[in-house]
Amino acid sequence: MASPTNGALERYKSAITTATSVVGAAMLLRRLVADVLPAGTPPLVGALLLLPPPSARRHAVVIEEFDGAFYNRVFLAARAYVSTLLAAAPTGAPPVVKASLPRGAAGAEQITLAMRPGTAVVDVFRGAEVTWRLSSHGSSGRRRADGAGGAGEAFRLSFDGKHKDLVLGAYLPFVMARVEAMARDRRQAKLYSNEWAMWRPVRLRNASTFATLAMDAALRQDVLDDLDRFLGQREYYERTGRAWKRGYLIHGPPGTGKSSLVAAISNHLHFDVYDLDLGAVRSNTELRKLLIRMKNRSILLIEDVDCASVTVQRREADGGSDARSQQAPKHHKATLSGLLNMVDGLWSSSGHERILIFTTNHVDRLDPALIRPGRMDKHIHMGYCGFGAFKELTAIYHGVDGHLLFPEIEALLREVAVAPAELAEKLLATDDADAALETAAKLLRDRKAGVEEEAGGGYVKQKLHVEATRPRRRLVPAPAPGRGVSAARRVGVSGRSGMRGRGRGRP
Repeated sequence: MASPTNGALERYKSAITTATSVVGAAMLLRRLVADVLPAGTPPLVGALLLLPPPSARRHAVVIEEFDGAFYNRVFLAARAYVSTLLAAAPTGAPPVVKASLPRGAAGAEQITLAMRPGTAVVDVFRGAEVTWRLSSHGSSGRRRADGAGGAGEAFRLSFDGKHKDLVLGAYLPFVMARVEAMARDRRQAKLYSNEWAMWRPVRLRNASTFATLAMDAALRQDVLDDLDRFLGQREYYERTGRAWKRGYLIHGPPGTGKSSLVAAISNHLHFDVYDLDLGAVRSNTELRKLLIRMKNRSILLIEDVDCASVTVQRREADGGSDARSQQAPKHHKATLSGLLNMVDGLWSSSGHERILIFTTNHVDRLDPALIRPGRMDKHIHMGYCGFGAFKELTAIYHGVDGHLLFPEIEALLREVAVAPAELAEKLLATDDADAALETAAKLLRDRKAGVEEEAGGGYVKQKLHVEATRPRRRLVPAPAPGRGVSAARRVGVSGRSGMRGRGRGRP
């Protein structure tokens, strides 16, 4: 027979077990209700359901301005990203923001907006609402990056606890990638030249773009598609074990826009250009050092590669010498094999996301080993100006889409070979569109008739006469015996010779 004490103990244990089950079920139900209720549910409803306040369910990430003695890169990215949110004027943006122009900015279009301490802005990412709030530490605001006093400012990124994995795993990486892409789009490309095995940079100020380039529309679109496809093939190159690079051979007559196309590619991709002068490279070792020192996301340019002064000695498979071999100066030791190893050998894998561009006026003079498939992936021929390219020039320079001279010019361009640079020179000679088109038409008529421009006529004269014709000096015959200096005067000697003759004739 059970004692009264044991019976009371059993009842107490049963009550505790029942209460625990009820509390667990209530907490589970409350969590489910909290997840189902929309974000804008009035606080009174939550209180009646015994739900915790919204602030208790929110998590936060604090991003301080300084990480020890250095700037926090995540903070800098967050500040740049929040600036885009303020510019887009989202719902909940602070009524007062700060505006500034970063040092070295190219123009007023790079004005950035920033929040004042104590304000917040809301962003939505994949359905999750996050809040950026800026705070300042201390009354002095920003402190120096000396690592002694912590961060001067800090972002507090708050969000609902159920979105923790989304924010940390996807949203913050998205912010960093977005800011990195913005920086690439805004940066000013640089032009590097090699000097004593070092790269010397200057700012690339060539404003040529694909929109301003006089070239066939189909060819332009083909090049653009090829460049964009190259940028998105990182996984393809890694999967196939190939270096992430692409080679372009741009060839055509002088004045057809080869260099302008290189500048347009650089401005489209926001890549730096490394203009390699092979004549200044003293050895294959120096060539490799220059390649290693190149940055990723860049263009290696070798202009007029057919005229490059390199030793092009190489051996055939049977041990014989190549018929195209040329002997370079003794002080110059860069070889064709060194250049080929740089293009597609082991050293070509020292960087990624690179474009190699060779230009030439005479593609038939190049060694086949230099331009075979795999080294030069795409050949781009920049030919003489067609009517479509001419219309683009007139639209760019004078805003003219149609003119009475267009039919005649179109017919002449079918019969006359003229470089786009020659026509651009005529179109830029005057601000009067009618006069400019008449000048261009006259150039084509004269070219068809075989008539050259007069001396001082500009671009065409320089093209047709590479070496300027100098006036021939008149030969002054020696005076006959007994005729004296007066005979020399009658010949008509001019300039300094005449002055010396008159001086000698004085008593």
